[in-house]
Amino acid sequence: MEDFDVKNLSHTIKGLDDKKGIVEAYANVYNFEDSDGDISAPGSFKRTVNNNLKRIKVLKDHRFDIKLGVPVNINADDPYGLFTISQFNLEKDVSRDMYYDIKLDLDRGMNSELSIGYQVMKRDSGNKKIITEYKLFEYSFLTSWGANEMSLVTGIKSSATLSQKDKIESVMGLLTQMFNLNYSDQRLKSIESLLESLQNNSEPNPLDQNPTMSKQDIINLLNKPFQKYGC
Repeated sequence: MEDFDVKNLSHTIKGLDDKKGIVEAYANVYNFEDSDGDISAPGSFKRTVNNNLKRIKVLKDHRFDIKLGVPVNINADDPYGLFTISQFNLEKDVSRDMYYDIKLDLDRGMNSELSIGYQVMKRDSGNKKIITEYKLFEYSFLTSWGANEMSLVTGIKSSATLSQKDKIESVMGLLTQMFNLNYSDQRLKSIESLLESLQNNSEPNPLDQNPTMSKQDIINLLNKPFQKYGC
């Protein structure tokens, strides 16, 4: 596998289909200076999509050993950015759980983060910030969020005076919402276990260990029993 760079972007998921596991999302946007100081030009993915669509992977966290599904379509001509339609393999726990993490974000008005694995093939001769041609290897749905992304429960990080009872109730509310989604059996067992520990005030209490628990902290906690997935 060739060396490649990655670029993270947070964009609104455009559509989901629970029955088919379809996720519509922009993996990149045009005419926007990103955190790397690069600007993707319209059409910069056209050649790589036309020539290599069947080789482009849909991954979790840029791990080639964790394939979430396949790209059904990638529209490099969309005027806003690189529009992707992916079909997740909902028979795999890792794909199923990632799909419903994305759905949870969407239901709560949050964005999910995507990232592309790429090489820069050409830059604009007059402005080196502008990338005019990419070679795209994969795009990934991420389990991590940037520092400016929303935390799991509104108020837990913003209020130092929030009582322990209110913190527990806030986290329990979101875990209950998660429990009602169609996660894998293993993830649902983890959610149920965490809910029971909070309801029974059992030790160790995860909020005692981390009083500013974020969305990412919860996801990491739920993923602990099954970090490794097959392809």
